Order: sequence, then C-alpha cells, then structure tokens
Amino acid sequence: MSVLLGVITLFAVLTLAIAVMQAVAMVRVAPASERLASFMPLGWWKFRQLEAKAGPAAAQPLNIYKRAVIAFIVFLLLGLALSSWTINQTPAPDSASAQPGLINDPRVIPAEFAFNTDNRRVAVMPGALLLES
Repeated sequence: MSVLLGVITLFAVLTLAIAVMQAVAMVRVAPASERLASFMPLGWWKFRQLEAKAGPAAAQPLNIYKRAVIAFIVFLLLGLALSSWTINQTPAPDSASAQPGLINDPRVIPAEFAFNTDNRRVAVMPGALLLES
C-alpha cells in the first residue's frame, strides 16, 4: 500500500507542477494591460473570470491548467481515502489483558498471597478509620 500511496503522491506533485507552469504561461501570454495582481483568482475556481482577463491567446494554457487542478484534487482525495483505509486495516495492538503471562512488577502481590483478611490502607478521610478490615 505504501508504494501505491507514493505513486499517488508523485502524480499529485506532478499535476501541481503542471498547474503552476500553466499558470505562469497564462500570465505571460496575457495582454500587457492586465496586471499580475488581477490574476489572483488562479487559486480559486474562477476559470471564466480568468478566461476573460487572459484573453483568447491563453485559452490553451487555461484548459491545461483546469485539467491539472482537477487532477491534483482528485489525486489528493484518492491519497487521503487510501491512507485512511490503510490505517483502518492495520490490526490494533494487543491489550494487556489479551496477553497471558506473568507480571514481573515487584509492587504487585500475586493473588495466592493476597488474603482478604489482610488490612489494606484506604484514603484518608475525616472520621474514617485508617485501616480497612
């Protein structure tokens, strides 16, 4: 699964690079009267507004840019879905109660030596006895 996730990530990065290159090409082909700040909608889904500002010369880079942005988002969603599915498929670690075995902690008294008649300390409370029987 990690190889497939790596391939999806690689394709997402490549489509992002293509989208950035086409955005730069679209800005270069645009008329000189348009300022670079007017291309701020590049990061948003305002393709019609970009088409109007860039002019007919930027139609081809704009189409490639649209497809690259859509492909990037598809690869991103596919990678998220695959990674969440992979994490859900991994087995959960065993809990302490599921593993039979001896406890090697010297503070724990084995059950065969812990008599119910032994006095145990309880929390200090006003009016309570110090020992429980």
